[in-house]
Amino acid sequence: MTTLRYDFLENQRDAMILLARIMILAIYLYFGWTYLTDHATVLAYLRSVHAPVPEFTAIVATVIEFFGGLVLLFGFWTRPLAALFAVYTIGTGIIGHAFWNSTNPAEHHAFFVHFFKNISISAGFLFLCALGPGKYSIDGK
Repeated sequence: MTTLRYDFLENQRDAMILLARIMILAIYLYFGWTYLTDHATVLAYLRSVHAPVPEFTAIVATVIEFFGGLVLLFGFWTRPLAALFAVYTIGTGIIGHAFWNSTNPAEHHAFFVHFFKNISISAGFLFLCALGPGKYSIDGK
């Protein structure tokens, strides 16, 4: 009986990889779109967290999150882009959610949670890098 359940899951592997790509990239595509359409707000945020060269960082964030997110969503250059997203996500956690710099307890907790969410999301990208895009992708064709 256990074998049947695992066989079913194995038969759905490619569909689950596609669903995982959609789920992990939804937030990047959403925020990438907002970066593209409301550049002033992203610049203000990057300045508030003392991001290095905020004007350049905003462009990098927009390109990676929106355009890179679209490419990865369609499963093109999946493994290298998933690795890039893993590193990028850790970097954004370090820059944008530096809980170790916060003296306000509520802010400290919020940054702590967001930082470790970034670490967890990075793990998902590493899984995608290791598994590859599955057959429902440009790479899989």
